[in-house]
Amino acid sequence: MDSSECKVSVIVPVHNSEKTISYCLKKVITESKKLESEVIVVDDASTDNTLNILKEFKDIKIISLDYNTGAGNARNEGANIAKYDNLCFVDSDIYISDNSIINLIKRLNKGDNIGSISGTQDTNNLNKNNWSSNFVCLKSCYGTDEINHEKILSTCCSEFCAISKELFLKAGKWKVLTNAGGEEFALGYKIKKLEKNNIKTKESRYSGYWCDLNTRFKRIIQRTQKYIPLFLKKKSFDSKGTFATFGQSLSSLITLIMILNIFLVLIFKNHIYFYIFLTLYLLQLIIELKFLIFAKNKFGFKMLLFSLYGIQVINLAIIIGFLFYIFKLPFILKKSYLKKIEIPD
Repeated sequence: MDSSECKVSVIVPVHNSEKTISYCLKKVITESKKLESEVIVVDDASTDNTLNILKEFKDIKIISLDYNTGAGNARNEGANIAKYDNLCFVDSDIYISDNSIINLIKRLNKGDNIGSISGTQDTNNLNKNNWSSNFVCLKSCYGTDEINHEKILSTCCSEFCAISKELFLKAGKWKVLTNAGGEEFALGYKIKKLEKNNIKTKESRYSGYWCDLNTRFKRIIQRTQKYIPLFLKKKSFDSKGTFATFGQSLSSLITLIMILNIFLVLIFKNHIYFYIFLTLYLLQLIIELKFLIFAKNKFGFKMLLFSLYGIQVINLAIIIGFLFYIFKLPFILKKSYLKKIEIPD
């Protein structure tokens, strides 16, 4: 890389992150010093002790917003004052691995028509007793963890990613959305329209604070509603690594038909519907087989069994989100607690 390609502005949006921000920033500052860099932290009108914690750090620039407008806008505010050509966005509740920032920047500037590049969740740093949160993590990172070195996606993963400032501005920045996100789909779509690729790589890892399956269920309902208009525009499924793949959509459709079959069995008491149900379930197991093997290899047979349940929960959320979109119904996600993953000192 030439000198300009070695420079990066790291942007961290925060809101009421007093429990996680110290872990996050200590690692961000350490890793950013491996390049010529600046660390910009945007406090999105926190009401807890976050701002006081930020003031303890000497090597960061702090922007304090007067009103809570969401992580997308906070990232945009940081990008507005960034002085380097490379932007790296890091969420305040993740813990990045060694060399993760420099690996992203090197890969971003290597060519191959890359628009954005995102890190991958580290599944080796999970609490093995937290089945619900672990399933959410495994389902999220499946597709890049062990199957491929990197994968082309339709999304620009907002948790930990890098993009050139020029392309970021040209693509229209992060869309300012409330509640359960969706801005990563919008930005990823715009990058694809500019004929650039969104890449997810396992060369840059991070650990996080993963929500449980109940919270994930509610978020996917909202994200499905927000994603459908983008899907109708781009008219194509994602590759592995998101909930918007062809396999995931087919699995959700099968769950819907199985639910209808249960009602048909109860109403008509005809065994043929039961056999249809079994046939559909076997087809779904074939579709999900690689993920189930992936989950079992990570956490054993108990995780495989939990995944059979978790898959149906995810599919049901997608179905409900689709129905909410069709009938234009609002869905409000209330705040919930996140399940903490063990983070090293």
